[in-house]
Amino acid sequence: MKSLRGKKINRVGRTPLKKGDVIFYVVLLIIPISQILIFYFGVNFQSFLLAFQTRDSSGSLIFDPSVNFGKFANDIQTPIFWTYIRNSLLVYLFTSLAGTVLATLFSYYIYKRRTLYNFFKFVLFLPSLLPAIMLVIMFKQFVGNGIPSYLNFFFGVDFSQMEGGGNIFLKENNTTFIVITAYSIWVSFGSQVLVYTGAMDQISPEVIEAGKLDGTNSFTEFIHIILPSIFATLGTFLIVGIASIFTNQNNLFNFYGGGGPSEHYTIGYYVYLLLRAGEANYPYASFIGLVCTLVVLPLTFGVRKLVNRVTR
Repeated sequence: MKSLRGKKINRVGRTPLKKGDVIFYVVLLIIPISQILIFYFGVNFQSFLLAFQTRDSSGSLIFDPSVNFGKFANDIQTPIFWTYIRNSLLVYLFTSLAGTVLATLFSYYIYKRRTLYNFFKFVLFLPSLLPAIMLVIMFKQFVGNGIPSYLNFFFGVDFSQMEGGGNIFLKENNTTFIVITAYSIWVSFGSQVLVYTGAMDQISPEVIEAGKLDGTNSFTEFIHIILPSIFATLGTFLIVGIASIFTNQNNLFNFYGGGGPSEHYTIGYYVYLLLRAGEANYPYASFIGLVCTLVVLPLTFGVRKLVNRVTR
C-alpha cells in the first residue's frame, strides 16, 4: 500500500497512463490501423461500389446496377452455374469437414508419439515447405503415371488401352475432380496438424493422468478429453471454412492455369477467370462477391454462435 501513495488510481484499479505512454501506443498502432483502413475497409468499400457499376463503350465506369443484376440473373438460370455452386459446397465438405476429421486423428497420433510419428509429421508438413507448382507437378506425375505403372508391374493391370492411357488427368471426369480435392485436403494438413497438435500439447498432463486412473483407453481419452479441450480450435477452422466457401478455387489454377474444365469450376475459380479476362469483368466479379458475402455472412455468424455455445 505504501508504494501507491501519491498515485492516482482509476475505478478499475489501474494507474492512469502517462502522456509519453499514450504517444508511444498511438505511434505503435499507426501502421496496423492504417493497413486495416486501406487494405480492408478501403479495398472492400471500393469493391462494394464497383458491384453497382459497369463500363461503357469508352471503358469508363458508370453507375448502372441493372447490368450486373441482369448478368447474374442469366447465370443462375444456367445449369453450369449451379454446377459451380455444387462444386464449391463439395470442396467445403471435403476440405473443412472430412479434412478436419482426418487432421484431428493424425494430430492425435502425432500427439501420442506412436510408431513413425516423425515420418508422418514430415510427410504432412512437406506441402508447407515446397512451392505449390512443384507439388502439383509431382502429384500429377505420381497419380497420373506412377500409380498405373506400379499396378501394371505388380498386378498386371494394363491401363494403356483405357481412355487417356490410364492417366486420370488426360480424361476429365468426376474422378479427376475427386483426386484434385483429395490433393487440396493433403496440402492443408500441415497447418491444421500443426495447430491441433499445439492445442493438444496445451492440455494439462494431470488431466490425462486422471483419465488413465479412471480407466480411459485411447478411444475414450480422445472422445472425452482431447476433443472437448481443443473444440474451440476446431470451431475456428470450421468458421473460417464457412467464410471461404465461395472463394476456395480448389487448387484448379495450380493444375490447369486458366484452362480448367468447366465441370470442375468452383465459384472462386469462376471469379478468378472473370478477373483474368480483363477489367471489363471487374464490376460483375465484384457483384458476385457481394452476393456470395450476403449468403455466407449469416451462415458464418450462425456457426460461430453454435461453436461458442458448445464451448461454454
